[in-house]
Amino acid sequence: MPELPEVETVRRGLAPALEGRRIVHVTQRRPDLRFPLPERFAERLTGRLVSRLDRRAKYILV
Repeated sequence: MPELPEVETVRRGLAPALEGRRIVHVTQRRPDLRFPLPERFAERLTGRLVSRLDRRAKYILV
């Protein structure tokens, strides 16, 4: 499990590369997640704009 400063460092590194870009493809690599993804999740995200990256505790929010 990453420590909080590491998560913030990753967020800061990803933000310039992702913010303002469009999501062109979504792949779910782990179908056995604790909480299943909503139906048509990939379809609903494709084409969306990444407005900003935030962090809530140890989660990066896109």
